[in-house]
Amino acid sequence: MAPPDLTVRVEAIREAARLAVAETSLRGVARSVGLSPMGLSNFLDGRRPYTATLRKLTAWFIAEGARPGAREDVIRASLSMLLEGLPEKGRDRGVVALLAVVDRMHREARTQPPAWLASMRGDGEPGG
Repeated sequence: MAPPDLTVRVEAIREAARLAVAETSLRGVARSVGLSPMGLSNFLDGRRPYTATLRKLTAWFIAEGARPGAREDVIRASLSMLLEGLPEKGRDRGVVALLAVVDRMHREARTQPPAWLASMRGDGEPGG
């Protein structure tokens, strides 16, 4: 089984930021991300963020994206941050290991695993 792609989807973060700005304000979202309003505006206009900016945006996305429920793109971003700094081969092994732990914990607790688990593992069944 190939591990899931952990690339933080910049477009998913950009769309979440656009929605947040529409619900509140550019200044408010920029403040919660830790960017200047102009920096956030540039990102929303399609500019490619610097690494440090992308890290701030990803952390904001994880915090904001987790509010309505754990979406797969939020999980991918979270895993990416958890495994940051590992070489690609190490990240792949880390993803497989972390997803296996989540699956095992649900089986031990006899609870239903989240829907994203099977999709992220690349199989049709949780625990498979």
